[in-house]
Amino acid sequence: MGYHLLLPWLGDGLLVSNGPKWARNRRLLTPAFHYEILKPYVDVYNSCSEVLLNKWSALAKKNEPVMAFESVSLLTLDVVLQCAFSFKSDCQDTGTRSPYIQGVYDLSEWVVQRVMYAPYQSDLVFHLSHDGKKFRKACKVVHDHSEKASGGSKMTEGTLGASKKAQGKYLDFLDILLTAVDEEGRGLSDLDVRNEADTFMFEGHDTTASGISWTLYLLAKHPEHQEKCRDEIRTVLDGRSHLEFADLPKLQYTPLCIKEAMKEFNPLRFSSEILHPYAYVPFSAGPRNCIGQNFAINEEKVVVSNILRRFELRADDSHCIEMDPKIILRAKYDIKLHLKPLPSST
Repeated sequence: MGYHLLLPWLGDGLLVSNGPKWARNRRLLTPAFHYEILKPYVDVYNSCSEVLLNKWSALAKKNEPVMAFESVSLLTLDVVLQCAFSFKSDCQDTGTRSPYIQGVYDLSEWVVQRVMYAPYQSDLVFHLSHDGKKFRKACKVVHDHSEKASGGSKMTEGTLGASKKAQGKYLDFLDILLTAVDEEGRGLSDLDVRNEADTFMFEGHDTTASGISWTLYLLAKHPEHQEKCRDEIRTVLDGRSHLEFADLPKLQYTPLCIKEAMKEFNPLRFSSEILHPYAYVPFSAGPRNCIGQNFAINEEKVVVSNILRRFELRADDSHCIEMDPKIILRAKYDIKLHLKPLPSST
């Protein structure tokens, strides 16, 4: 895919940039994903999961199914807004698809159209087209959303991190962007901050929503693996209601299922300790591998564990599951799941 087609949307951030600029910004952003920064995010994953679980519990009481992508996308957006900008929204409570999520879906569609339809690969032709006009409108929606989420945070950048630590608050992604400086004492420009924020907003919510949704679907289709995951989660929790950061490495089988979620579903293929480094590449590999992969995997572990702790999942076999490969692999008609509430002790 031509990554330059993403420039009007994501700007020249880590996903798109190359050469010295990419190398410099990669160095500046790497501290944002240090495990000490990631540790407090587990509380965010848990609190956002609870909102989803309460919504699903209400539906389960009425024997109504849930649409996985729709619900999980709102959850992961809620997570990324809090972890990236310390911005608490009511996006999970609105009852409708977030304008930001709809904008991401639309932009993904048009980027793929540009790849597949030769005339649209011309910037001029696409700009003058009706689709080009809608693309620019969707760009404004997602950019305005990022601006709103990050608004008011650009304060006394040199003391921002120290101030939040003194208040006992976690550092978010924007804090790292604002305080990062290179060897010459130069930080990121305002445009660089916006580009990296837009990139993290997209990559931090849409990809994890897809991974979690497909994992839930395949666990619903394979109840024997679902139960093995649930048994492991119960053992790790040992009577507690939520996972903590120190619990994540103790999960062994559940991550295998998450890794396997877009293959034939044989999780044990990843159980070997000796694997070729390119045997598993959803986060790419080499120097340009995904900088936020630990953030994503941790979130998926916590969310999937919380759901399996509360519900037994069953797929709706009458519902059409059609893969929809855009920038992210989605289900064209979403994924319909039936829920059976489990005793609170599990």
